Amino acid sequence: MASPKKKLQGLVAATITPMTEHGEINFSVIGRYVDYLVEEQGVKNVFVNGTTGEGLSLSISERCRVAEEWVTEGRNKLDQIVIHVGALSLKESQELAQHAAEIGADGIAVIAPFFLKPWNKVRAEELLDGIQDKIPSFQGLKFSDTDLLDFGQCVDQNRQQQFAFLFGVDEKIFVSDQQLLSALVMGATGAVGSTYNYLGKKTKQMLEAFERKDFSSALNHQFCIQRFINFVVKLGFGVSQTKAIMTLVSGIPMGPPRLPLQKASREFTDKAEAKLKSLDFLSCTDLKDGNMDACS
Repeated sequence: MASPKKKLQGLVAATITPMTEHGEINFSVIGRYVDYLVEEQGVKNVFVNGTTGEGLSLSISERCRVAEEWVTEGRNKLDQIVIHVGALSLKESQELAQHAAEIGADGIAVIAPFFLKPWNKVRAEELLDGIQDKIPSFQGLKFSDTDLLDFGQCVDQNRQQQFAFLFGVDEKIFVSDQQLLSALVMGATGAVGSTYNYLGKKTKQMLEAFERKDFSSALNHQFCIQRFINFVVKLGFGVSQTKAIMTLVSGIPMGPPRLPLQKASREFTDKAEAKLKSLDFLSCTDLKDGNMDACS
């Protein structure tokens, strides 16, 4: 990540890319999306064009325009806007990074090319060894694995560097949101996740309990979040279903995913709605334009 205004910490919403029914990006709702995150969920950091945002299903020009819209609409509202610039082509990744700097993003994040890749696995603590000599503006990492031993060693060996250690496991079907409390104990300074778009307020309650050392309350919040995630994972949970839930909860039309992903089924949406209500995740004031029944 490039050098931001201040250390990135706390919750970071992995943003969804809203689309029309015809698969074109719906730029018109991004301003409303920013306001919703800030005012309703209390989340002021975003991670744009990542897995949840279908970044690799977008063209380079589309990724640039999405980044521009978030920077424009988020100005003076969001604390940190991080643009994901990873691509299969290093040249394209460099172009996206340059563009992010030019539009005033607070930082960039990058995943290495993942089709043609080295055969050997590099552990996180090995990657960080001497990294600021190579990248002076390096600020931290998003740890996308469930190996908490590797994560803990990474934190332990780099404590003095004051890096941001963000926990987030997109490719593991949103496991990060279930393991966040464990990662905090291991030294995570924050987390990137898709559910923070609509469960940010609930997850912040867990963070606040952890900070005041009320571990019993923090654990209860983590278990409650797990109940929902475990439920939807069994139904089949991914980017498509995340878009459906965000539309349901926020009232902002996120639209369908871009092909080859398929739209979430009505059955999934109905079951997810019932589960959210049964867990009391949403109050009457959270329900948007008739998407959910009134509270009893």
